[in-house]
Amino acid sequence: MKQTKAVFNDRTHAYEKNDPYCIDHISLFNTLTTEQKEQVKSLIHIKYYDHGETIYSPGQTADALYILKSGTLRIYRLADTGKEQLIRMVPEGEFTGELALFKKGIYEAFAEAKTNCCIWAIKHSDFRQLLIQYPEISIKMLSTISERLGSSEQQTAWATTETVKERLLHFLISLVHSQEKEPIVELNMAKKDLASYLGTTSESLSRELARLVKERVIEEVAYGKIKLMNVYP
Repeated sequence: MKQTKAVFNDRTHAYEKNDPYCIDHISLFNTLTTEQKEQVKSLIHIKYYDHGETIYSPGQTADALYILKSGTLRIYRLADTGKEQLIRMVPEGEFTGELALFKKGIYEAFAEAKTNCCIWAIKHSDFRQLLIQYPEISIKMLSTISERLGSSEQQTAWATTETVKERLLHFLISLVHSQEKEPIVELNMAKKDLASYLGTTSESLSRELARLVKERVIEEVAYGKIKLMNVYP
């Protein structure tokens, strides 16, 4: 595992081509006025990470909220046996490190750069003041945290009560956002990460994918894109 290598403030970096302080596409702040956004910008510390670098790890003091400006993060835990359990992928515009926002604590998981990343770090003390000043940010955060808790509970239920085939099928169904009879869903993670998320191995996942294709339950229409067939009555 690579060691964390953080760089603060306005360093120019090859893989951050746009204005690193552009706040407009961050959903947490898109209801703020221009003046309010400028206030948020004044609190931001910019950090750059290369693919594979660790942003935080268990045991480290949790003192900041991290907002992903560009790139992808993976959040995972390691069991006592050393087995990895993926918790979630963090896409551009989303945040992590929120669990210790209202209390001094330590991180309980790993955050790793899945790609080259530009990250905004806002100290917990500063972010708490933002939440007090602008309640709309609090509402958006609570909505996101609620969705994450629901996904975590679902993930735990899958791992303890269902077969790998059932976990995979239910995961694919959870990605459906259309009313089409045979919707096409796009995997938001590599198969290795999906196997970790579902609590199985890459080999078992590949076998179950092949089995579902053979049974004409799914069809792989392109890399990372799967059509669900014969799933709904």
